[in-house]
Amino acid sequence: MKTLTPKQKERNERKKKKLAALANLVKLNDKDRQVVVMPESKAESEELGTKVDDYGFTKVNNKKKTGKNKVANSVHAYTHGEPITKKPKVTEDTACISQSSDVCGAHGDSMKQIKLSEKEYKELKKELRERKRQLENMPAVRLKDFGEKALLSVEDEERTPLFLTDIQHLAMLALLGKHSPCSPERWCCFEKSKQLSHTVVLTLEGLSLYHYLSNENKFEETKKVFETRLEVIMPPCKEGSIIEELAQVPLTCVQAEQLIEKHGSLEAALELNKDPTLLIKNIFPVANAPVEITANDLHPNDKFPRTKLLLSALQMVDEGYPMPLRGELSKHFASYVFTKPQYTPVTNRSPLFGVDCEMCRTVKGYNELTRISIVNENLETVYETLVRPNNKIIDYLTPYSGITPEIMKSVTKTLKEVHKEVQELLPPDAILVGQSLNCDLNAMRMMHPYVIDTSVCFNISGVRRRKSKLQKLALTFLKETIQEHDGGHDSVEDSISSLKLVKMKLANSVEFGDEVLTQKKRVHDIIRAASGDAVKNNLFAHASIRDKRTAIITAKSLPKAVQELLKQADKAQGNNPNKSVIMFELESNKEAVRKTREICLENALTLTNLYVTADQLLPTSMDNTLEHVNKWISKIYKSIGNNGLFLVLMGCAPECSSGVAMFSIKRNAAEVSTQLPFMD
Repeated sequence: MKTLTPKQKERNERKKKKLAALANLVKLNDKDRQVVVMPESKAESEELGTKVDDYGFTKVNNKKKTGKNKVANSVHAYTHGEPITKKPKVTEDTACISQSSDVCGAHGDSMKQIKLSEKEYKELKKELRERKRQLENMPAVRLKDFGEKALLSVEDEERTPLFLTDIQHLAMLALLGKHSPCSPERWCCFEKSKQLSHTVVLTLEGLSLYHYLSNENKFEETKKVFETRLEVIMPPCKEGSIIEELAQVPLTCVQAEQLIEKHGSLEAALELNKDPTLLIKNIFPVANAPVEITANDLHPNDKFPRTKLLLSALQMVDEGYPMPLRGELSKHFASYVFTKPQYTPVTNRSPLFGVDCEMCRTVKGYNELTRISIVNENLETVYETLVRPNNKIIDYLTPYSGITPEIMKSVTKTLKEVHKEVQELLPPDAILVGQSLNCDLNAMRMMHPYVIDTSVCFNISGVRRRKSKLQKLALTFLKETIQEHDGGHDSVEDSISSLKLVKMKLANSVEFGDEVLTQKKRVHDIIRAASGDAVKNNLFAHASIRDKRTAIITAKSLPKAVQELLKQADKAQGNNPNKSVIMFELESNKEAVRKTREICLENALTLTNLYVTADQLLPTSMDNTLEHVNKWISKIYKSIGNNGLFLVLMGCAPECSSGVAMFSIKRNAAEVSTQLPFMD
């Protein structure tokens, strides 16, 4: 055995002292947590009349993920949801080893005299390493830029709300893990999602952002549970609309398999089962007009509903479409106008219009509209005009726009006149079609709710973010050569090509021309060909472990759409007793809360829907109602297990289209703390 030098021995002794000091810090922090947790646990125990384990929780924070080498020195901060900052440098002068330590206080003298044997040193090092590993494996949600802008702590005029679809994507990832066809990556990063034990979603229909912000002092217990509180645009006010939208998440693995069998992949199923206009109706001025039954019949030339190709509100924001939202977007689009003062609901018989614009660069430093072409579904040009920009042109971009100084010499039509003519031309349910149509609408300084973008619904690269040019799409699918004129692009030709592509897709399938969906379908076909059970055992192996049961609890009857979804799930389940969706339609909110607390640990996903009526929000009863809501949230949270995700949604109030989303991952303090020896 190698003999250590005096200096090496001294270094080893210092290491042992530091490690022992860290162990004492951890122990002291654990004791502090117990002191905080015990009073709440005792109160809960007295209320239920049973013994309740100690619990704590990790508030979801929006700070950067802690590096592996920082965890052990930040146990106390991590467990209490505080942001973990830079790892403190451990030296002989560090608190807990020094006699003047503020943290260790009276223990300073004893820590200076700590003596560890080699065996004790190795055991302690192993235990701390295990604790570090446990902390690193805890699930966490970190907000990205879009998520941070939606926080209620952001000033109202600066806040940009999320969509209910964003929250649905979070719930889907929690349920299906990495096999989820949707990801909330636009606004947050979900780390260690496999470690989630279960998910509980509580919807409070009838409450809005206004009710929450104007009565925030009534939600003291709620604010203790949730650090992350976000503004969310909710669907139009209709009883059961929140849970109906969330129910589009495949409720069990069995139902997910059924969707794959029917549509080829979960992605294709979502494309065909979603209602892209659900949130659009709360953002744009869409009249709540009745729609004729025949209007939703398929168009004679279509194989599937054309409305399924429409961009959702979430996609429109992602693609940079002008939208009448608050925050930074409202400032950017303040001068924009709607293509119609008011719209009617879009249907499967709504007409298609191809749109393409040409632009030139002006002294303002950006491109402005100089030509616009609109083509109807019969490929006939219904609008074509040159436009004089408001500012002086410095680059005509002729190779692309086809615009020259000679062409623009006699042009007098202004953008304001174009706005008026387009508004008169388009019907209120028109569907605009184009390649990267966001660029054209931005050039037009106009906003439109119903859009089909060929750069989104066609993809030949197999990578969703890698888009193909219209010229390439036309050559691949239409076998036509476009944009090869010496004089530049022709906006009429581009409009017609976009329309032809969409009509060809509608005549085939939702996967047609989309290599991303096609690849998914091929994979599932291969799996099914190899083994009838392979879809379950491979694709959903992880989901099957946790996805034993799904429960839906409501204080009223469920909407017909959700009931139909449950019937399909029961039918798909067949004789399999281990995979089921259970439903409880109860008489009151109080009973629904009690049932949720009773069964939430038995299910991978629990959806609870509570209703707050208009009478309960009258000035004479509002305080009492909100206090009850605050207690319901607190009680359900206390019933959730360790590493359980708790998500609360408020929305669907008639006076406010915005709601609130709050979520937290439960942390059991007793389980987080490793039993480490306290050094005397």
